Amino acid sequence: MGRSLVLLAVLFAGLAALPARAQGSAPDALFGLPLVVREGGWARYVNTSPDGPTQFVIKLGGSGRHEGKRGRWVVLELDVPATGRLGFDFLVEGERFSAKSVLLMRLRVPGRPPSDTPAPFNRPGADRQPHVLREGTETVAGKKLKVTEYSYAGGITAQWSPAVPVLGLVRVSGTQSFQLESFGVGGDPWKDATAAGR
Repeated sequence: MGRSLVLLAVLFAGLAALPARAQGSAPDALFGLPLVVREGGWARYVNTSPDGPTQFVIKLGGSGRHEGKRGRWVVLELDVPATGRLGFDFLVEGERFSAKSVLLMRLRVPGRPPSDTPAPFNRPGADRQPHVLREGTETVAGKKLKVTEYSYAGGITAQWSPAVPVLGLVRVSGTQSFQLESFGVGGDPWKDATAAGR
């Protein structure tokens, strides 16, 4: 899997750097924004990197348990050439996607058994509060959305909307940037994805 795809997946998780690269230090930034729980909800994003555009999907999964705690699965899927569709599943406890709320991360790679990592981001100092920059509107996929823009350490900004299922993210700017392309409830989130972005 390419380095930019790994960074993209970790950025989705709210980090500005890979945990391995950080060598045990606290992550620079976490989203920590409210989940937008809609059964069957999904959002498709496009990331632009030096390697070219990559599309990925975030879906709301079912409920789960880990070490006696309950949560909901938040699923990130992306297609990787010569590998297939990877899945990063995050079991999230509570109403926010933050370092402390991710109970378990499960990596799914075609042809291999799933690999679980308990509490992958829960380190001292990992939970940091975002600062509100502004509120406004954005038009995405022909829909006008009310958004709030937040800033984080490390020069990362994130736009959040209660209209977008799962994480509510509309746009993230920083080291690895991505933006919302489409969203909905039910159906196949990959249906209208362009071949160039997959």
